[in-house]
Amino acid sequence: MSKVLINLNLPFMEFSKDYVEQLRKNYSQYEFIVCNTKDDVLNNIHDAEVLITFKFDKEMLDRSNNNLKWVQGASAGVDFMPLEDMGKRGMILTNGRGIHKVQMAEYAIMAMIMLSRNFHVMVRDQFNNVWGKNIVQGEINGATVGILGLGSIGRETAKKASLMGMNVIGLKNTKADVPYVNEVYGPEEMEILFEKSDYVINLLPYTEETEKIIDQKYFNIMKESASFINIGRGKTVNEKDLINALENESIKAAVMDVFYEEPLDENNPLWSLENVIITPHICGQSTKYMDRLFDIVEQNIKAYVKGNKDDMINLVDLNKGY
Repeated sequence: MSKVLINLNLPFMEFSKDYVEQLRKNYSQYEFIVCNTKDDVLNNIHDAEVLITFKFDKEMLDRSNNNLKWVQGASAGVDFMPLEDMGKRGMILTNGRGIHKVQMAEYAIMAMIMLSRNFHVMVRDQFNNVWGKNIVQGEINGATVGILGLGSIGRETAKKASLMGMNVIGLKNTKADVPYVNEVYGPEEMEILFEKSDYVINLLPYTEETEKIIDQKYFNIMKESASFINIGRGKTVNEKDLINALENESIKAAVMDVFYEEPLDENNPLWSLENVIITPHICGQSTKYMDRLFDIVEQNIKAYVKGNKDDMINLVDLNKGY
């Protein structure tokens, strides 16, 4: 009997026993094994055919003895996986694209509202017993938001921002009309997006081409009143250039959920900057996360069992990395 390993042990987001039992009932030709640690995975992966997981690395791949055919990632990003070696083995990789769109779009809207109302200033005043009656209270209504990356999260953010009265512009690899986006720019036009935006939301994937792509050039052309929100990949931003822009107040502020190195070093200057809001890479989390993941897993297993790879959703191009 072929094995399917499930490695989704996170204290704040549980893949319930009911989901596991439902998979066992619907696909009795497979043995479903729940792995709570990486060691559990390493001890079982030598004869496993499928792995459903947040993490997959070279050690796991090497231990699989070429038996592993398909990895179902539980997150949208897969840049940390050994993609080249997986491609050489002809493996299938699917990801969790779409799981995050609701909660991450809500986070983006929250970030913009907090910045417009200077909420971070009021919170600091609270801890210093300061009654800051003269703190500027702005609105996101009528402001322009530039979204770098118009995938499922970007599109959901565009929808919500548009309904809040914002002017939405966005960046897309291939220019095409996107619902709720007033102007779509190609990669060669990224400067225009930075120039026009009151808020720039970074959702770019991490690849060799995008590493540190957002640097001083782009921060220099932002409005002084504009803010930068990073909820995509930390390594797409030149962090030193961003810190410099924030320290010099050439941009208003930043909301950061992802960083070049994580966890963020306690000595990183970002911690002490008053125009920065830091969250610990949690904007993609949600109490409804596993419900959405299960829908993807079930659909993909159904297609996989029938041998219909083309019917699997969220197939990753192992050459492109997304």
